Amino acid sequence: MAQRTGVRLPAPPPIMQDTPLPTEEQLVRVREAIGANSLLHSERMTGGLGCTMDLLSEPGGRLVLRRYGPWYAERGEDAAAREMRALELLQRANIPAPAPIWIDRDGVFDEQAIVISYVDGKPDLTPSNPFDWAERLALTLIKIHEVRLSDEDRDLFKPGAGEDIEKITQNPELVLQHPLGERLLRRRVALGQEFSESASVFSHTDYWPGNTLWSDGDLNAVIDWESPGTSSRAMDVAYCSMDIRYLGLDKIADRFIATYREASGEDLKDLVHWESVALCRPMPDIAEWVPAWNAFGRNITVDDARSRYTEVLEEFLERTG
Repeated sequence: MAQRTGVRLPAPPPIMQDTPLPTEEQLVRVREAIGANSLLHSERMTGGLGCTMDLLSEPGGRLVLRRYGPWYAERGEDAAAREMRALELLQRANIPAPAPIWIDRDGVFDEQAIVISYVDGKPDLTPSNPFDWAERLALTLIKIHEVRLSDEDRDLFKPGAGEDIEKITQNPELVLQHPLGERLLRRRVALGQEFSESASVFSHTDYWPGNTLWSDGDLNAVIDWESPGTSSRAMDVAYCSMDIRYLGLDKIADRFIATYREASGEDLKDLVHWESVALCRPMPDIAEWVPAWNAFGRNITVDDARSRYTEVLEEFLERTG
């Protein structure tokens, strides 16, 4: 699955759907490395932000080959090692996520690459029981935030939201293109001055319903762990709750936040600060996110998305003014 494309803060890496399919020789080397009797390429999976995903089949089931683009290497990031470690920690903590299988340390592929387990399910943006859906999202996020990190992990998982704020500061024109952009930037600065930094925890950094897989009302996995970091609990909560609001589910977003607060015992005192940052992320035009919502079964037109975003932004400005 994928994060959304379009104008994001920070700017995303390019989608890599033109990466060549794995060769027979490469599949043999992977098969030998993981100890499988056979390994076949099944299909190129759609989506993938900054990585290519290929579905592989072996006697025990299905696997996913993820190969990362040069964007990460150019930034000096080992996205493969970062995702593998994140998945290891999630498995230890009993958090639903793909299992790490293999990391390419021998140059089998030209790109950074890993193999992970395939998890059945799909994102659910039209939940039949939305309050239960919101509660499950919140309770799972709490478990993610409770993952214990070593000093080495903190070196690997950098502060996950600093780039969002830095990008807004360096490229305010992205926000200023929106009619309410100036008011939002001024509010973000004001809230930032009142902001007292909370203790940082392990963070997904793009926790939203599109990065979760569901079936029969069960949350099967949280996916897309190529950019985990550390940050305030409120960052992930704000990002996810705003995404829920953009879907027109204000009461469900409120339940998500309330469940997180009640179950974690955290007051999320810096939530409005991170909401102001979250509101900058789709600027200047949330229409760029519409294809992802539609692909995940939520039928939203460009006009509807723009109108809904403006309603959410206006409510935020009134609430925090």
